[in-house]
This record gives sequence, C-alpha cells and structure tokens, in this order.
Amino acid sequence: MVGRNDPCPCGSGKKYKKCHGKQQTVSINDLVNEELFQVRQQFFSENPNRDQLTDFRALQQEWQPRLMKSMAENDAQAFVIENFLFMQKPELWQNFLSKQIEQTQRPTTQEVLEQWSNFRVFLGQLVSGDTEKAELKDAFTGETYVMADQPPTDMEEDQGLLAILLPDARAGEQGILFLNGYLTIVGKFAPFFEQLQKRIEEKGASANEDYLREHYLEVVEHIVQYSTGAVEESIELSAEHQSVMDELKKHIDAADFDEETVTNVTSILNSYLVSQQPTVQKPEALVAGYWRFLQDHELIQGPMLSAKDLSEKFGVSSSTILKRSKEFGSYFEELLAKK
Repeated sequence: MVGRNDPCPCGSGKKYKKCHGKQQTVSINDLVNEELFQVRQQFFSENPNRDQLTDFRALQQEWQPRLMKSMAENDAQAFVIENFLFMQKPELWQNFLSKQIEQTQRPTTQEVLEQWSNFRVFLGQLVSGDTEKAELKDAFTGETYVMADQPPTDMEEDQGLLAILLPDARAGEQGILFLNGYLTIVGKFAPFFEQLQKRIEEKGASANEDYLREHYLEVVEHIVQYSTGAVEESIELSAEHQSVMDELKKHIDAADFDEETVTNVTSILNSYLVSQQPTVQKPEALVAGYWRFLQDHELIQGPMLSAKDLSEKFGVSSSTILKRSKEFGSYFEELLAKK
C-alpha cells in the first residue's frame, strides 16, 4: 500500500498525497456526500410517519392552501413538511439520526451525522460563491458560514435566502450544508429585511432565529409574496416611486384597457418598485421602458407603438427605453421562475 508521503507510483516525482492521492481523497469525499444525501432523502421518505399523520394533516389543511396562492403545490407541501418535522416534531429527526449513526460504517459520515442534531434556521445573504465553495452571512447575527457541499451556483452575490442548515465540520468550524435546498429571495434583500423586522416588532418578538422557528411558514409566505410581487397594500411607495405610478396612470387613463388589464399593469409596476427599489431620475423613462415591456410580452392590447413612437410619446431616447424594458423583462422572468 502506498503511503501518503511516499513517491507517487506514476513516476511524477511528487508525493502520493500531492499527485494521484488527490483523486482518492476526492472519491472518498464524493462517497461521503452521497451517503449524507441518502440519509436526508430517507428521513423525508419515512416521515411524517403513520402515527403523526393526524397532526400533520391539520397543519397541512391550514397552511398548504394558503401557500398555494403564490407557489406550486409541491413546493407548498415541502415547506409544510419541513415546518412540521423540524419545528413541531424535532424528536423525529433526533431519533432518526441516532439510528443512522449506529448503522453508518464510514467514520467521516458518522462524524458529520453526530453534528446534525444541531440544525439551524437561516435567513441571510450569499456573500460570495462558486462551484467549489460559498459563504453565507446571517442577517440577524452577522455570522458567516462556509459551504463546500453543493454550494448554490444559481444565486447572485448579496442575494437573500431562507434555509435549514446542518453543521458540516469538513468545511471548517463554521461549515454548513443545506438540509433540503433553499428559498431564494428575488429582489433586493434590504427592503425585504426591513419589512420583516417591522413585522417582528409589531408582534413584540425578538429578531433572531427563534422567530424564524416559531413563524417559519409565515416567513416563507412573506418571502414568496415579496419575490412574486404580491406585496401588501400597506407598504407605501416613496415620493419618487409614487411619481412613476402617477405617470403610468396618465397613460393608462388615455388607453382603452379593461379593468383586469389595468389591475395587472398597475400591480406589476408597483411590485417592481417595492422589491427592486430603482433609482428614478425621470419617471417618464421608467414608464416608457415598462410600456415597451408590456407590448413585447403582449400584456396590453391596442395599437403597438414602434421604438420611434414610444420615444416621441414619452420624450425619452430609444436606447433608454430599450434598457429599461430589458430590466423589466429580467424581473418578469424571475417572477415566472418562482411561480
């Protein structure tokens, strides 16, 4: 057997651990990752168990229809299950882990499983990340965590997320991995977090992880509403953003739209302003770009204006209109992806 510090048999002149020994290390790590994934999958396949079905059905009947107003049925059910198993019946997870630790043969896998009883509910932002590693920052505490097992590669830096995290000492003292994926917060994180803190204050609760555990499904609902544009009427627009809505209203009043179209057109722009918080130098520029976006996506009926017509109608250059239109297009695609 070749020792880690012995010359590599390939003849490279390097130590085995610096040459082909790396491939063995990677292979073992992959095996551990697969075993850990199977443990999580098995837990969800076995739970809620038959003894827990009555309690679970009660929670499901209360929350699943509510969440399905703004997300797919499978996603809504997944969040209800997470809430039930980890917030209401954590003993199921603890008992399951004890059995898995006894049955596991690989020492590294066993060491990770022994840490998993200390899961945490996380709300924060992606600080940085690539295909190898990611850093996540807790919004309440400011603590930073490191993830090396399947880091999120479809998120942008500073984008927010909600997730249940499991410890992973393989990535260091602050190492973590996802229990079952994550919920991305579409739009700027700061306005969302301000809204959440306001809700927490109104409830007289403490702004920390305990709130997330006790109000998990409410936070999920709030994230999806914020991300998909189903904002609350109580959220007031700033003066500059209200000027954009006023500009839109002028053009809507001059158009022959039915009531449903008016509602949809107004709602989408209002949601965009609340979640994206764009800088407004000229309200006409935003509305012109929005109008082109509406035309391009056939969200309004009537005569379709050319680029030149739009420029003359709003007094804005064609290039500015195109730029703003693309911004609305990207936002709209994010909304569709979350529905």
